[in-house]
Amino acid sequence: MTPLMKPFTINIPVYNEEEILIANTEKLLQHLKGLKTDYEIIIVSNGSTDSSNELGKELQEKYREVRFMTLPHKGVGRAFEQAAKTAKFPHIISLDIDLSTDLAFIKEANVLLDTYQIVIGSKIMGTQKRSLIRKIGSGIFIYFTRLFLGIPLHDFSIGAKGYRRDFVMDNLEHIDPHTSYVLNLAYCAKKEKKEVIEIPVKCMDFRKSRFNLLAEVFYRFGMLFRLVFASLKKSRQ
Repeated sequence: MTPLMKPFTINIPVYNEEEILIANTEKLLQHLKGLKTDYEIIIVSNGSTDSSNELGKELQEKYREVRFMTLPHKGVGRAFEQAAKTAKFPHIISLDIDLSTDLAFIKEANVLLDTYQIVIGSKIMGTQKRSLIRKIGSGIFIYFTRLFLGIPLHDFSIGAKGYRRDFVMDNLEHIDPHTSYVLNLAYCAKKEKKEVIEIPVKCMDFRKSRFNLLAEVFYRFGMLFRLVFASLKKSRQ
């Protein structure tokens, strides 16, 4: 007999997504209806300047499963922290609003979170159709993360990630305002000897990045080396 699934929270950060916000939220809702458990979708607009805020409010009014929040400043880490603090359910699953990852990840991650603190959806372990420059950039970053921190994971992007809410709440201070919070939480799990699992996902993403790629490279590596130096300092104490 298939075990009953725990209820879960979907976290979706949004920045200027007026073109796809309504359609993709409704597509997600249609998928979630088939999972036969309670759920909520928390959409957090962080610094949007288009009509995303108005559209998000419309979704909240139309669907009881949707909660919409706004933050004045841009930052997916800020959005994740807000969702985690207000989530009603014990499992949090982060998705991108473009739904570029196969939605089958949701059910699989939610079941695995009964056992693991973090579930990493990995494009490298699965299949990915993305631009070559994004693949190369991700590969270089993952190589250095393994080399310097010893974290044997393949994907630190925002989407297709699952977290136990209690673990996140215990590590709120390590949630960076921007994209490094995934790496930070994975590093916390490694230090605390918490169980993390990585599973393959299918990803199709040809959209233009929502981030300045060069600035993101400097930021990501800056945050990586901050963790490295912090780790070295602690080991010498």
